[in-house]
Amino acid sequence: MRIMYIMLNERNGYARLAPLFLLFTLAACSLTPYSPDDIAAAAVQQRAQVQEEGVFRVRASVPGVEEAKQIFGIPLYRRGIQPVWLEISNLSSTRSRVLLSSIDPDYFAPFEVAYMHKKYFSKQGWQEMEKHLYRNALPRQIAPGETVSGYVFTHNDIGTKSFNVDIFDTGSNSRYEEFTFFIEVPGFKPDYAEVDFETLYSADERVELDNEGLRDMLKRFPCCTSDRSGDSLGMPVNVLLVASGRDVLKALLRAEWSETTYEKDDNYLNNSSYLFNRPPDAVFRKSRGVKTERNELSLWLSPYRVDGRQVWMGQVKHAIGRRFQVGEWFFGTALDPDVDDGRNYLMQNLWYSQSLETVAFSASGIAVAQNEPALDFDQNPYFSDGFRIVMWISGSPVALVETRSLKWDLKPNRDVSE
Repeated sequence: MRIMYIMLNERNGYARLAPLFLLFTLAACSLTPYSPDDIAAAAVQQRAQVQEEGVFRVRASVPGVEEAKQIFGIPLYRRGIQPVWLEISNLSSTRSRVLLSSIDPDYFAPFEVAYMHKKYFSKQGWQEMEKHLYRNALPRQIAPGETVSGYVFTHNDIGTKSFNVDIFDTGSNSRYEEFTFFIEVPGFKPDYAEVDFETLYSADERVELDNEGLRDMLKRFPCCTSDRSGDSLGMPVNVLLVASGRDVLKALLRAEWSETTYEKDDNYLNNSSYLFNRPPDAVFRKSRGVKTERNELSLWLSPYRVDGRQVWMGQVKHAIGRRFQVGEWFFGTALDPDVDDGRNYLMQNLWYSQSLETVAFSASGIAVAQNEPALDFDQNPYFSDGFRIVMWISGSPVALVETRSLKWDLKPNRDVSE
């Protein structure tokens, strides 16, 4: 009984001390000064990319997580905020204006960022933070012959940061220039960065084709991926991208796909799809806001080239998700059995984001009726019309009406159950 009495007293004592501890913590926070460190800013600016168009010159860079924390003294990335540093030179004789919403339509204002982090500092510290963020924000107006610099507080993007910078000349000439940047952010290494694409195939393994040669090759190419052993088939290989790796990356980032990074442990290797006897060279994801609902694009560099351009083979899996993410942990990922829908979505997505140069359909895949679905090596059911889509990708924007269609094979109706 005495032991129980002591325990209860201790517990009540802790309960009485808890408010005092909370007050002490709040008091300590209220006395915390604001002390940013600008040393990291020099390194960020030093590695900036440079572009020039017309009368404008733009330098751009993106701080990593730790750099941003040093520069602004607050954990911006933790709140989903990614600062973008810009320096813009106006070489014209008239005033110009930068459109901040071109960089991020929903960018954060400096005082908004300060308010989101006010709890970390005293009242004076909060005011100092407001001043620091405001002073370091990018001005909207650029006087004739002037160079301005500063940060735009954007939403955090995983991996390579892609954004536009639109600048208007407010003079009578009404000049307008658009700059597009793709910037690697320190601290993130995408999975494809670990692949040495230059030595992936020997000179004897590489095959040069023209369009008709590619079409003939597809008729002999395997229908599907496989498991690690190569004994069981996976999902259909129904997507081909003809472009350099850099142009593929630009196109996917422009279409708002995200890079991924995976630990290549046995669990990953045992559950991956294989093509050319290896797991995907690159994996991109497009989330719908819920982690269990996403599109996932797996790509493999093939040994084929079409008129000197690389050929990437892949498949799109649409994870339709479970009600809660914990369901995936225990029961695996639920996939959309209509594999053609993911294929068609990718085509429409790249076309609408102005990256699709040419498209063709090839009746060289595997046709599977909806009422008799096939199973992949993970026992996921799927059906397909048996068509593959070949897309020639452009690294620079292509107007929607300028996309060409090659008349290879006639696309059937959606219903493949008959």
